[in-house]
Amino acid sequence: MEDLYSLIEIAESNEDYRTILEILRWYEGFSCPRCSCTEAYRIKTRSLFECKNCRMQVSATSGTFLHGVRNLRVWVKAILSFATSEGQSAVSVARLFNRGYSTAWFMMQKIRMVLENGFEESGEAYFLPCSMLKEALFKASSGDEHFELDEAESCSEPVLSGRAAVLVAFLLGTFRGVSRKYSQLYALEFAYRSLAVSAEPIRLLSMFVRGRIARRKTITSYVAPYLIRLPSAL
Repeated sequence: MEDLYSLIEIAESNEDYRTILEILRWYEGFSCPRCSCTEAYRIKTRSLFECKNCRMQVSATSGTFLHGVRNLRVWVKAILSFATSEGQSAVSVARLFNRGYSTAWFMMQKIRMVLENGFEESGEAYFLPCSMLKEALFKASSGDEHFELDEAESCSEPVLSGRAAVLVAFLLGTFRGVSRKYSQLYALEFAYRSLAVSAEPIRLLSMFVRGRIARRKTITSYVAPYLIRLPSAL
């Protein structure tokens, strides 16, 4: 594993980052996603592996969150930036990676959508009603006004109020407020960055060579729940 950290430190080209992702995806050896065969031919000219059994051709990112991504260098650097405590707005990311604002915004939103996989399903979490975050939110979601008041009030304990205040400060300080529609995604980023000291960069990066293809429609159709989940452990 230390060799992998060394590779990340010296990586410069897309091919360098592709090699890193290949190691992460098949750390215990190649396995065909179609037939589970463990043997494959490498097609160097196309950065692909061809299964010796079913002849399926697959790359390190095929069928994963990073499916179809060409500039792996930018994506990997953006993903690993979440292992630090400092957040960045889409404007800052666009400038840092020389990308358009829209491209940077969608990239960061997609990364946020994967972060939830980094928290244990049974791990402890706090639930904050959006009413406690309204100072940092704009554009309410339909249905919020119909939420049962007594359920929202049950979340207004002092410890939760304190957590809400810290989250609001993060949302205002980093993004100058965020859309109510995507508030859950930003909360997950906040939680992950807050726990960055105990987060393993390799574990973070591993999330992105699993899962399924993330379409743009998945982002545009996303709506955060009224109760925002704030995980407290990785």
